Amino acid sequence: MRNACAERKKLDLWFDSEVGYATISPVQHRAAISGVFLISWVALGWNAGSPGLATAYVDPIAKIQAQDESYYGSMSLEMARHGDWLTPRFLDRYALTKPPLLYWLQASAIETLGNKAIALRLPSILAGAATVALVFAWLLEENAPFAAAATGALLLLSSHLFFVLSRIGLMDGLLTCETVVAMFALARDPRLASRASLWTFGIASGAAILTKGIAGLFPLLALGLFCVISRERPGWRRLAAAAAISAAVAAPWHLYQLYRHTRWFWAEYVLTEVVGNSVGKPDQTTQESQFGYYVKRWIALDAPLLAAALIALTRKRPRVVLAWIIVVLAAALSFEYRNTSYLLPILPALALLVGEAIPRSRAHWALVLAAALFVVKIAAPVRTWGLPFKAESVIPVEPVLDRYAAMKRGNELILGDPNDEFASACLNLPRVRYLYLDPSTGRRHYPLDLEYLGILMTAPDYIRLAEVRPKYEQRLRDWGLDHGDPIATAILAPTLDQIQALVHDHPTSDFLLPAEWAAQDAGIHEVVIAGSDRELLLSRETTKRP
Repeated sequence: MRNACAERKKLDLWFDSEVGYATISPVQHRAAISGVFLISWVALGWNAGSPGLATAYVDPIAKIQAQDESYYGSMSLEMARHGDWLTPRFLDRYALTKPPLLYWLQASAIETLGNKAIALRLPSILAGAATVALVFAWLLEENAPFAAAATGALLLLSSHLFFVLSRIGLMDGLLTCETVVAMFALARDPRLASRASLWTFGIASGAAILTKGIAGLFPLLALGLFCVISRERPGWRRLAAAAAISAAVAAPWHLYQLYRHTRWFWAEYVLTEVVGNSVGKPDQTTQESQFGYYVKRWIALDAPLLAAALIALTRKRPRVVLAWIIVVLAAALSFEYRNTSYLLPILPALALLVGEAIPRSRAHWALVLAAALFVVKIAAPVRTWGLPFKAESVIPVEPVLDRYAAMKRGNELILGDPNDEFASACLNLPRVRYLYLDPSTGRRHYPLDLEYLGILMTAPDYIRLAEVRPKYEQRLRDWGLDHGDPIATAILAPTLDQIQALVHDHPTSDFLLPAEWAAQDAGIHEVVIAGSDRELLLSRETTKRP
């Protein structure tokens, strides 16, 4: 009898005080969830391949572009081209800031769809659609009427931060989806008693770690807090089993890198990424306080969802969702580095709070309001809370770089004062170097000291590269890299005179420079007016690539 009642609750879609209950079959139940997934996939994927890489704002308040989209995309392209799927590389050097799950998914999409922006964004789009469908399914599981479940899903889909980060090639959308999967498994089976719940939670938690390192601990930390605040919780054996499954998924790659590239992994992944950005003093994009930074962005990006969730907390406080919110919010406030994307994993939890708190008698009206809000956001794409189906910003030099790549020249390209957000690293170019005018004498040194390794080099050293190269090659070998290809990836020049000397001494290199810098060429290169206050200096000694 108890099982029959539970099954009826699962199938309940709608309630009206005059009409009563209306139920659907399990097949219709699954079809509804699939329909939500497909609708979300279409909405998130619509025109997602058109904007250039890194043109979305990860922080629309401070106008911070998603530079990491080009950074991650470059590593995924490198995997697809050369087949080293275990060790990510960026511009010929190891890049061990994050685990590789996103790169693996992007590289797989590239092998299927080719080198296109949509291939780099497809994992995020699918993860975003799956997250919306999971929120919808979760609310139905909690006996919410269909209209309330649809309202929760629609509020999430129409949230600016969720919408934007689910359409670009960053790790946050994938991490959020994995967190929701783990929390859904825990909510359905708070004791993780069934094998399906245990393995689903463990695999999703391990995948989260394999996606974004320390931030991937959210599900396990939420599980720990849930055990503190809930009487219905897993026993010690189930907790140990969940942790063991997570470790079995995430540990092999970490152990391989620790064994294979010990110094590099420890310096870049552990000391710089985990310790430096979490508890150290990283460089910030804004001087706002930690609390003020996130409150300001939360209100500006989605005040209706935040307000509705706060009201919902006065009606329902599901312990799984509360543990989830507290852990993610505490992490965002405790991490020394501030990033708006850290708020993303909280948004599905807020949508769940709202969906569960909607009274049955008002579910229809709630859905109408959510749909109206969705339409208003579509109609105002340039607002911080709007839904942009087009590029939010532009990279002025991007058309120039595309035309240059189409020339298929065999020369190296040196970008002066680069403003391309690393988009050039995603082009099929033989070699790219970045030249900066930097008069400062004191520079911050990180555990992975790129200047010591020669990856970051001063202009005087670059001018005499043949002389200093053996020293840096040996240092790179000491750090486990058996070639000197990344030497002088970035070049720092303290004065324009040194830039002039560098251009003069490298007649076989191509340059894309600000007009003021290009004026130092003195006729050595062929000057092409490239636009956006930039000039392209083409070497008169050129080779063609196949």
